[in-house]
Amino acid sequence: MIKFITSPQDMRLSDVETAQYDQIVDYVTEISLNLMAVKVTNRPEDFLGWCNELYNYARYGINMELLDAKHEKPLQKLLQLLEKSITCRQVKTSRITPWPFLKSFILDQGERQALPERLRLLNYISSIRVSPLADMSELERLAFAGKHLSAHEPAKFDFDVELFGSTRGAKGFHELLQHTPNLLDDALSVIPLEGEVTEANYKEFVKLYTAAFATLDKGKAGLFVATRLLAMRRPDVFMVLTASKVDALCQGFGLVKLNATDFSRYWVDIIEAIHRQPWFKSAAPQDATELELWNNRVVLFDFFFFVDAEFAGKSNYLKLKNKPVVVRSATGGRTRAPGAVRQKRTKESATEAVDRLLAEPDLPSYLQGKRDSMITEVEKGKSATEVMQLIRAIFG
Repeated sequence: MIKFITSPQDMRLSDVETAQYDQIVDYVTEISLNLMAVKVTNRPEDFLGWCNELYNYARYGINMELLDAKHEKPLQKLLQLLEKSITCRQVKTSRITPWPFLKSFILDQGERQALPERLRLLNYISSIRVSPLADMSELERLAFAGKHLSAHEPAKFDFDVELFGSTRGAKGFHELLQHTPNLLDDALSVIPLEGEVTEANYKEFVKLYTAAFATLDKGKAGLFVATRLLAMRRPDVFMVLTASKVDALCQGFGLVKLNATDFSRYWVDIIEAIHRQPWFKSAAPQDATELELWNNRVVLFDFFFFVDAEFAGKSNYLKLKNKPVVVRSATGGRTRAPGAVRQKRTKESATEAVDRLLAEPDLPSYLQGKRDSMITEVEKGKSATEVMQLIRAIFG
């Protein structure tokens, strides 16, 4: 393990990678005794491969029963650093990736990244995007906008509507979506459904989008929510930004970090940069399956962002689909359907508890990016409030 940990010293690392490696080693040192018990089976000769292997050793190789409580925080910090480093390197690689390589990468990551479910969402959006938001049902609008409700019944919505990015914490946006969706339609209408999307189209969208928020007593026109609308309108042109993606994305592109109101930089620094990449400029493929990926190629930029092996199983769609059915007994009491397993706390209830806290106004953006981690901790038995307080103490 020692030889594996020190192997990046013999690699040609960039300045960013060197800084990341130094940070990683700091946390490795704190859990070194636990890591030394893990058998090394693979020794990649590149930094990206090394980060992936170390993540697997730390995440799945360590005997958690032997991990002291004081080492839990360093382990989590190590995993977060590795996730960020992997994403940065993959984003950086995207700049020279031709379409055939990207297609293979998407297919190779398909199971881990919930590709079938993502495509079901995108195909559904494709079937409704010609209609104005004002003419859609509430559930259709929320599917377009990225907010999951228990009313999104799995029989009809066989996908997690929050894949690519959730907007559930954007109260002002959802007020517009519910009461004056026509204002958002005005903004979206300047983005053509087919053909080239110009910077002038985008600037007109931003003008109308921000004007819509000016009608609210409270609520700001946030960039991240806007990118969800744009990406669902044109998944071949726009990608979805979230608070959890921005840091690694900007590092991978060599940019100063964007903030939640950097509308102009989103186009100039992110979208134009993506549109210069070889895979984006490739000709449309003839194969129907491959064409489906190509038609959604920019929104599928999400595949460059690291997700853990449990990502696909955390889908709101699957949680709702697999939620135990509660029925009334003859005496009026509540009981579970035959064959259902009784649990103290289901994943759905943990999700609801966390989402209630994250729906509070004026929360720091970094908390939204910790949603999955918070749910995991609540599922272990902690209260949602306790978990949020802990994250605030660590990252606030």
